[in-house]
Amino acid sequence: MRARAELIVDGAVRWRSVPPVVLRPTGRHRVHLVQAAGGPLGGDDLGLAVRVGRNARLELRTAAATVAQPGSPPGPARWTLDAEVACGARLDWLPEPTVVCDGAELHSTVHIRLADGGSAVLREEVVLGRVGQRGGRYRGELAVEHAGVPLLLHTLLLDGAHPALSGPGGTGGCRAVGTLLVVGAGLTGPPEGAGEHPGLRWACSALEGPGRMLLAVGDVPAVAVLLDHALDVTLR
Repeated sequence: MRARAELIVDGAVRWRSVPPVVLRPTGRHRVHLVQAAGGPLGGDDLGLAVRVGRNARLELRTAAATVAQPGSPPGPARWTLDAEVACGARLDWLPEPTVVCDGAELHSTVHIRLADGGSAVLREEVVLGRVGQRGGRYRGELAVEHAGVPLLLHTLLLDGAHPALSGPGGTGGCRAVGTLLVVGAGLTGPPEGAGEHPGLRWACSALEGPGRMLLAVGDVPAVAVLLDHALDVTLR
């Protein structure tokens, strides 16, 4: 299945939904992605283009977790979010977790272009498999431009069945990897630093520009709590 949806926020909210990428306004500044079918399944190619106009605000969320499952014939599913944020505007991309089931493969691409004076907050959590599963393959690419200049290019590779990626140099047998990105005007993000507890490791670093990025790997509940706390600190 191939589907592309479009969302424009510039004083009014305008959208074009193509199932299974269905959009529903749920508040003054809030829009939810509502799944119209299961998956994504292997072979699906889904995308959303977002434009946040000058001085506008958008909280973009999902109504439920995204569960990537294997398809027939086998092959990766693809998800693309392409966002433009104008001067004085802000985008908050705060989806529910993405679960990659055994035998599934998901390629996710998020590209955010910020004008000078624009800002964005991104919280993402990837979970390898349902309970009792090792999890499938995940490739996540995150690219951010600020005022026309590349600010961040980050690639995350996960595979619950790969001995190196799931070993001590990778996820260490843990199932969840979380990201919180805070970038642009007027936002500082969580404090820089790093730490480790049983079932959780994290580090927060400043970008070469206006922003910070927090990465965490660990047990599912611990990663979720850390991301929620860091998001509260950011939005306080």
